[in-house]
Amino acid sequence: QAKNGGFYVGANVGFSLISSNFYNSSSSGDDYGSFNFGFDAAYLFGVIPNLEVGLLAGYTQFIASGQYTYIDNGSAVLVDFKDASFVPIAASGRYYFADRKFFGGLDLGVGINVSGDAKTGFYARPKFGFNLNKITLIASFQSISGGQDYKNSNGNAGLSLNGFKSINAGIEYGF
Repeated sequence: QAKNGGFYVGANVGFSLISSNFYNSSSSGDDYGSFNFGFDAAYLFGVIPNLEVGLLAGYTQFIASGQYTYIDNGSAVLVDFKDASFVPIAASGRYYFADRKFFGGLDLGVGINVSGDAKTGFYARPKFGFNLNKITLIASFQSISGGQDYKNSNGNAGLSLNGFKSINAGIEYGF
């Protein structure tokens, strides 16, 4: 249990909130972004009682597959989704409640795209945790604004997918 900050490492899995329901699709849309996993490390400093702030870095992967066709003004846009990987680098903070058993936190920074056809974007991750001494259970919402652009059959810009979002559950160990 970190009483005045500390080093934390964690892992999480989640389900994507990315929807393909606006595509004319031969697939159900469940193949795209249906799963997300990641890990991170943070070092936090205690600044006042119950408040920790610091820096976080990690890795997050969105598993994606599937091809969809979107009709844009009579021109077909083939959307061939690929996995997307990001390295989030963020400022991190958390405030503890109830004798440090629960916390609410927020990570804000940049999600740097390292693979796939997505763009680097703004990273935000509000989270809630339940402290079990050295182990903490965490629930979070993750959002990376880096979208993807797809061209129509004439090679012109046709469609832009707007970011990556997921709901995650994870576990963290505090040193």
